[in-house]
Amino acid sequence: MHDALPVRTILCSFLALAGSLALAGVARGERLVDVHQVARGGYVAPRFAPDGAALLVSGPKLRGLYLANLSGGVRQLCNDEAAGVHARYTASGAIAYTAVRDGLHLDLLLGQDGAIRRAAPVRTVAYARDDRMYALDRGGQLVRVGSGDRFFGALVAPDNDHVAFQGLTTGIYIYTRSTGALVHVGAGTAPAWSPDSKRLAFELTEDDGHDIVASDLYVYDLAAARILPLTTSDRVTERRPSFSPDGSSIAYDDGDGAIYVGRLEVSP
Repeated sequence: MHDALPVRTILCSFLALAGSLALAGVARGERLVDVHQVARGGYVAPRFAPDGAALLVSGPKLRGLYLANLSGGVRQLCNDEAAGVHARYTASGAIAYTAVRDGLHLDLLLGQDGAIRRAAPVRTVAYARDDRMYALDRGGQLVRVGSGDRFFGALVAPDNDHVAFQGLTTGIYIYTRSTGALVHVGAGTAPAWSPDSKRLAFELTEDDGHDIVASDLYVYDLAAARILPLTTSDRVTERRPSFSPDGSSIAYDDGDGAIYVGRLEVSP
């Protein structure tokens, strides 16, 4: 666990970078506006449903999955232990997640009919194993990506070409399968791809050596190779962002059981 001072320094560096880019007229940034609370009750890690009208959220202590309607109301979908933050919607609209049953970690699929089944093995184009990053290049050859850290959490973009990895101490990286390019984004956790695969939202947390005491959301623009802040609040600990299906909004939790949604607005 890193101490608070280096993270605070990184935060200031990001803000300084954003300011210098704006002054230079390189590009406009984005900010979250019209932020409102959708649910409260120990929920974390929101992910938009395919229709954008609801959020899949993890339950208290990462147990169970719930559906929070943006217009109000929360209903439980399952009560599995350790359903956690890795649940996701599949192309068919089902929900894939991993749960602990009888001491075993199982890959499960929650269908639109409410039935839970064992999930079939899924071929992935990138993964982390034994603290290293691996990906299939466009020719189908497995390549080892990068070194110098303990890597985890491969997240493939919707375009199936870009992959975000997380390093335990060095932060977020983006690997492009078609070119073999590896970009070090910098410090951050909980990355989330935009629907068009052109932006990556993430959190940058600050801790006191034991607990998270502050967090803000940032977005990395791949084309411009720039990082800009989405939030700069001292009152809310914004964590675990997720883009809406149309890319116009972001959902996040506050680390204390509440779920929020804000609209992305282009700032001059």
